[in-house]
Amino acid sequence: MPGGGACLCCECAEAQANDYVRLPGLFRRWEIQHVVDTDADFNIEAAGSTEDGTELFSVYRRERHAPTTHCQKEE
Repeated sequence: MPGGGACLCCECAEAQANDYVRLPGLFRRWEIQHVVDTDADFNIEAAGSTEDGTELFSVYRRERHAPTTHCQKEE
């Protein structure tokens, strides 16, 4: 692809619609508010606990791609 960017056309966006990327590290419950935002979808999974019993979580993020104008779905 020219420019090396990700393709956001309808076919590629649909094929990658369920691709979540794991954010590096593990997060405590109170840190999650600093990681999530309204611009993406998130999946949060339990990932064990620290020695003192604090729960840890893995966070996965999926980009929401803006729909392209050239794609028309037939009904």
